Amino acid sequence: MGTAASERSATYYTKGSEEAAVVTPLTLQRLEHRQNLTQDSKRLVIALVGLPARGKSFVSRKLQAFLTWSGINCKVFNVGKYRREAVLHMMNKRQTSGVLGGDDDGHCNADFFDAKNEKASELRAYVAELALRDMLRWLDNEPESNGESSEPSSPVGSSPSRRWRKGHDRIAIFDATNSTAKRRRWILEECTSPEKRAGKTTGVVFVESICDDEALLGENYKFKVKNSPDFEGMDLESAIADLKQRVRKYEEQYETLTDQSQSYIKIFNLSTRLMVNHIYGRMAKTIVPALMAWNIGTRPIFLSRSGRVPDMIKTDENDSENSMLDLSSHTKKKLLNKGDGLGGSGLQYRDALCEFFGQEGKTFMKERLEKASSPSLRTGTSQTGLGTLENDDLPFPARILTSVMPRAIETALWDSLPVPIETISNLNPLDKGDFAGMELDEVQKQDPRFYSRLESDPYNTRFPGGESYCDLISRLETVVIDIEQQVAPVLVVSHVSCLQALIAYFRNSPVEQCMSIEVPMHTVIKFTPSRGGGWIESRHVLVEEPENAGAAVINVGSVPGNLLSMANHQPNTPIWGDHKSKNESPPPSLPCL
Repeated sequence: MGTAASERSATYYTKGSEEAAVVTPLTLQRLEHRQNLTQDSKRLVIALVGLPARGKSFVSRKLQAFLTWSGINCKVFNVGKYRREAVLHMMNKRQTSGVLGGDDDGHCNADFFDAKNEKASELRAYVAELALRDMLRWLDNEPESNGESSEPSSPVGSSPSRRWRKGHDRIAIFDATNSTAKRRRWILEECTSPEKRAGKTTGVVFVESICDDEALLGENYKFKVKNSPDFEGMDLESAIADLKQRVRKYEEQYETLTDQSQSYIKIFNLSTRLMVNHIYGRMAKTIVPALMAWNIGTRPIFLSRSGRVPDMIKTDENDSENSMLDLSSHTKKKLLNKGDGLGGSGLQYRDALCEFFGQEGKTFMKERLEKASSPSLRTGTSQTGLGTLENDDLPFPARILTSVMPRAIETALWDSLPVPIETISNLNPLDKGDFAGMELDEVQKQDPRFYSRLESDPYNTRFPGGESYCDLISRLETVVIDIEQQVAPVLVVSHVSCLQALIAYFRNSPVEQCMSIEVPMHTVIKFTPSRGGGWIESRHVLVEEPENAGAAVINVGSVPGNLLSMANHQPNTPIWGDHKSKNESPPPSLPCL
């Protein structure tokens, strides 16, 4: 073979071709469709599809929490809720009879979902249209039929930082069975028709949840009948029998997604497998990875600040622990260098954290082994599940994520429990740019105009040459997805700003107020999944510090995030530094750098 032929052969295998790409009629035709799908609509409808007890509402709750935390206006429109309210209203007015399949409490038995029940079918179509109309009004930022404003209201009143969502993208989740091709075509027509939605471009993506695992279905049935208002007051056996009968009614007319001209995602057995069709843009970048990550496993997530660094504050007198809380005129703060290692109490916390995490991991493994049908649990994901335990000497599988800061790495570096550490720059502290290490009064003196903006809108205000909290959320999206996909214990060692943002996600509390979340030193914050898709929080103080003395273990429980925030935090007192504690309070309404 000649030299030229050899070069062509080598080029083919490494580059394919070096010729410039040219446009052809065929590529133009294909690209036109993809260009339309790649565009991110300001209005997007995610319409769920699936039989009852297939995890649709679980998916909708997780989607709403994740998208809202990411900075997108998102709201769930559950057609079942509309149906229960409509049946209750009609029953109270005696406008119908038991033939409908409902009772005086608004409960609907299996007969209500029979396609042959004409009255019930008419009512189901009516409430679906009512929910869809409300959804479109919300997408268009108009008042809904019940008079509610389409703008989310703050649990603690209006604040400037809440304005960041207004005018931004909106995603509505239409939570219903949407079980026939006819119903789905109706949704597309009502949402995307140029005649009906002139000037209001809206995208529609269907997400179908399919479950053919009988054992998993059995668990789903039990969960649904115990929590759904439809089965309130019924014994378990009767409720499950009624639910199965309802499912059979739906199965008689159920049609899975097959129209390849539509954009859709199919989820099999709660994320064991995904199929996507015509999914590009925002859906491909963020939502598909999130759907792949969510699972029904129960594993603890632990969040921790790095251990204390020595000599955070230097004084002209003898240093002591108490001097850290005294920023009087005779003290001088030593900047917290990126390369600082742990001090005495920080090393003590490192050892306590190792013992705590080891005990938690052993408890996790013991519970799994007791409940496992097989003695081997190595059936996790290909990335970091239970099946990829790299060190067989470890008593349990685990994942440890830290920032790249030496103090964070050292906090999780244990000789007696050598769990591999993955350092991620996304977990580094908020970059304060030109004001790194400065106190508020110094910032105010140096740049009064910036200080005024920071005071009025601490969430969106970007530090010169640095970041805003809104920027921080963007770089933490992949971290959240990585944490969510794990099936074994996860420990995250980071810094105040990042942990505030992560805590806001797990609490499902307003992320624009996350600057006010207290993250105590030498304390582990533990989150455990709840069956409904949320998280249960507890706090564990491992080393006593002035700011958490006497706290021991605090079980927060499954408390709504907004109530939790109101109860425990000062919404207008951001806490933005690793070198100070909450007891070192700044002036009212000012952040603590």
